[in-house]
Amino acid sequence: MAGCGLNKIGKSMRNCTFMFLASLLAILPRTAISQTNLEVTTSVLYPQLRTFDEQSTYWRSMLNYNQSFSSFKLSARMDYGSETNRYVNPFRVYEFNLNWEHHPFSLKLGRFNYWSSIANVRVDGIQAEIFTKKYGKFEVLGGFKSVIDFSDTAYVQSNFFSEGVYTNKTLFHSSWSIQKLNQSINVSYWTEGENDTLRPHMGMTSNWRVFGMNIHENIAIDLENNELNFARVSISKHLNNHRLNFGLHQIRMDGVTPWPWVKNLEIPMTYSAGWTWMMNSKLQWMQKINYRSGSHGTVFYNSQFFFKQYYVAFIAGQRDNQFIYGGTVGVLQHVGKTMRFGSNLSLKIFDYNDIIEPINSSSVYSWVDWNLKEKLNIKIFGRYHVNAYYKKDGRAGAVIYVKI
Repeated sequence: MAGCGLNKIGKSMRNCTFMFLASLLAILPRTAISQTNLEVTTSVLYPQLRTFDEQSTYWRSMLNYNQSFSSFKLSARMDYGSETNRYVNPFRVYEFNLNWEHHPFSLKLGRFNYWSSIANVRVDGIQAEIFTKKYGKFEVLGGFKSVIDFSDTAYVQSNFFSEGVYTNKTLFHSSWSIQKLNQSINVSYWTEGENDTLRPHMGMTSNWRVFGMNIHENIAIDLENNELNFARVSISKHLNNHRLNFGLHQIRMDGVTPWPWVKNLEIPMTYSAGWTWMMNSKLQWMQKINYRSGSHGTVFYNSQFFFKQYYVAFIAGQRDNQFIYGGTVGVLQHVGKTMRFGSNLSLKIFDYNDIIEPINSSSVYSWVDWNLKEKLNIKIFGRYHVNAYYKKDGRAGAVIYVKI
């Protein structure tokens, strides 16, 4: 899909899209049906130093735009910045859609993000919802995977449909959810194009409160390979100022991970039992024992302390036939009403959502946040990290938020 002609098409698409967006953003606020509901947020980041990368500086300016008129709402989020290995073109469109709501129906058309406890996708397509008090909410969305920086011009190819080019880009998601007193449930079915096939998946999320216990379930299954991709079950109960927690979780990510350079990531079934003691409003102590199954089964213990603005974590366990001890210390402080700063240091501990484990790693992160005025904010930060999942990387920069 490379070539001189294709590059010209891609450049023309970017230019036309930019002109269309600029014209639309300028015209809509002046239409007779427009309401006074305009919010524009811009952020400028310069520089972003990637200590261990060829590219030394990076900058971007991001625009968030929302405009309501009648029963419609236009949303746009885009930025212009340095070209990177990940984004080869400087102009990126993350979101651009028109949303229509007329209870109990809603319809969204364009480019949008879809977030749920099971899925997180960006799609060019359409989303429809219907909400009923008795039967819950029904939702359907379909379209193609978005390419935010126009680096893939497959949409303009004559063989997009005839030769099945669209298959790997196809997304379809349907769900039903209902929420009542002390309980909620969501059941989803979706297909996603990959390796010239549409891989079907099914998932369920539920929350219950029974006999004073809170039960949370989140399960996703790959129907094509009959594999459990993701599972998380948590049962907790409060006893005065104590909370008992039991849980299990498993993660299997095949080519879809938070780190693009990690093609496959699998965390075997892990069982945990924990106790949290909320001594008072300023002091909290949590302890947890974890057992991870698999060919190299391991047991590890982690503990966390929260005291005012201070945070301390400790972890100890066996990995690759050796004991590893590690932990984290952190602080968050306020200076007057306009400034905050924070810092944390971690050694031989990795904690990312459902993944927590003793591992040879290190990271440090510090930042200062200064709210100069109601609509002006500046943040200066620096961080360094290295572990088995991330590349060795160091960054520093400044972010300026302006709200109009």
